[in-house]
Amino acid sequence: MNLSWDSRFKAQPGTAYVVATPIGNLEDITLRAIEVLKQTDQVYCENAAYSKRLFSAFGISTPCRTLYKDQSEHPFANVISDLRSGQTLALVSDAGTPGVSDPGSQLVRVLRENEIPVVPIPGASALTALLSVSGWQVQPTLFLGFLSEKKGKKRNQLKEWESFEGVLAVFESVHRIKDTLLAAREIFPQSPILVGRELTKLHEEILKIDPEQDLETLKFAEKGEFAILILGKPKKMLNGRVGVADTFK
Repeated sequence: MNLSWDSRFKAQPGTAYVVATPIGNLEDITLRAIEVLKQTDQVYCENAAYSKRLFSAFGISTPCRTLYKDQSEHPFANVISDLRSGQTLALVSDAGTPGVSDPGSQLVRVLRENEIPVVPIPGASALTALLSVSGWQVQPTLFLGFLSEKKGKKRNQLKEWESFEGVLAVFESVHRIKDTLLAAREIFPQSPILVGRELTKLHEEILKIDPEQDLETLKFAEKGEFAILILGKPKKMLNGRVGVADTFK
């Protein structure tokens, strides 16, 4: 594989850039991301007020506006028109990679349907950050995003993957973390669980929960976002190769 060490970035006319921003620690932004955000004509954000604080930290003066879902017959027609006229844009979320748990996926889908070039600018991710410190064999990993706010539906969502032979990953808020962990323990009684709170931030916590641990005694600070890994159903020995259960004893 050939690697290019030419760091000079020049925004290409008519191109949309999907830019990952820090999930906590501002120093996790990439040099390429800063250049993209400085050079594009417009930045669409999950929350413009929030993004402006990030831009201020890195001297980025590009105009930014909050992105909302477009329910019209021809969504984002003005954005497509701007790009076809040669302008460039960047898409960012409040933290991490756009399009995972925010309205950005609709914009990207419409741009692709209209054959607009869309370029990823990768960066920090709560999912891969937690996987990297799990010490678990993470193939396969199934990312479920945010589960339902309703307890019954949440349980059913997890129940659907009760026999999954790999790692399940979900995001959760501080208000629902306890319910989600209790549902996970009910459905995966023999599975270790890894919880990451406020990853890369000042009050970062990473907690491994063993199967025998009493979840009712767990206490988290009353703020923050969570990433959760659940080690699914143990694999069996196949053709002499070690499965998941044997790897993590």
